[in-house]
Amino acid sequence: MKKKISIILSLVLTATFLIACSGANYAPALAENEWMDADFAVAAPAAPMPDAPALEIMEEAAYDVWDDSGPVDNAQRTGGGAGISTTTAPETDGFSEKIIYSINADIETTNFDETIAGVHELMATYNAFIENSRVSGIHYESKFYGWNTFRSAYFSLRVPKERLDAMTSSLDNLGNVTHINSNATNITSQFFDTQSRLNSLTIQEDRLLDMLSKAEDVPDLILIEERLSDVRYQVESLTTTLSNWQNQVDYSTLTLNIREVEQFSERVEIHRSYWQQIGDGFMSTIRGVGNFFMNLFKWIIISAPVIIILAVIGVTALIIVKWKLRSIAKKKETNTDK
Repeated sequence: MKKKISIILSLVLTATFLIACSGANYAPALAENEWMDADFAVAAPAAPMPDAPALEIMEEAAYDVWDDSGPVDNAQRTGGGAGISTTTAPETDGFSEKIIYSINADIETTNFDETIAGVHELMATYNAFIENSRVSGIHYESKFYGWNTFRSAYFSLRVPKERLDAMTSSLDNLGNVTHINSNATNITSQFFDTQSRLNSLTIQEDRLLDMLSKAEDVPDLILIEERLSDVRYQVESLTTTLSNWQNQVDYSTLTLNIREVEQFSERVEIHRSYWQQIGDGFMSTIRGVGNFFMNLFKWIIISAPVIIILAVIGVTALIIVKWKLRSIAKKKETNTDK
């Protein structure tokens, strides 16, 4: 009886030892992947099925792991394997709102040069910079003939978001602000969805780099490097997207359309009486007629040399025609007398 008990105990201890050994081999892998989504599928490779270690490597590399614990600290990432360096993801300031602000303003000015200088002064005051600009001047022909042409300018400025309101309030110093509108685009959800995707890819990249450093067979190295190349391309693309978004959030866009005028647009009163409206229309017509005759007189004076030459040619042609007609008439009279 004692022998049977000792045999049974030996068998139990042996089985327990074997189970413990096998559990020790698989426990780390389960602990490492216990937070992964069990619904992810693995696409079968087109190449012939590799051996068991290579298959395990490709299955783990094929998962797009999503990290629900938030942004991953860049300092925790490690590099290695075949001299491939890791890509650093842009840091975010927690889960703050990501809003892109833009303002567009139309400005009239009677002193164009002073207004342009004022724009540069505002830029220096509020740490803004020019993203795009265009200035159109007066042509020599316009100046020579005295035509009423005016200059214009376009500025697309990038302003720190915390100074946008202050700079917008200072636009009255540049001239007469005739129109202004603002826009705000909230990209918070898109930003952090992209950030989560990037975090998942960086985790996957680290695992692939670790696998690459441990792989020994050439087929395994090729399979891992192909997957790693695809992951790194996605990491770089998402990193660029996040950087561009963050730049637009940090620096708002202020667009200025500046136009040189002879006089500022009048601020029309909302409540005008019937006779006041008639008086305004009559005075507007008088000014229009006066401007027409002034421009006509100016055009006549400027074009006088051409008008004189044309007049001489016209008079000469008229004299020649009359002389020809008289000659023809005399011939007819002579023939009739005969």
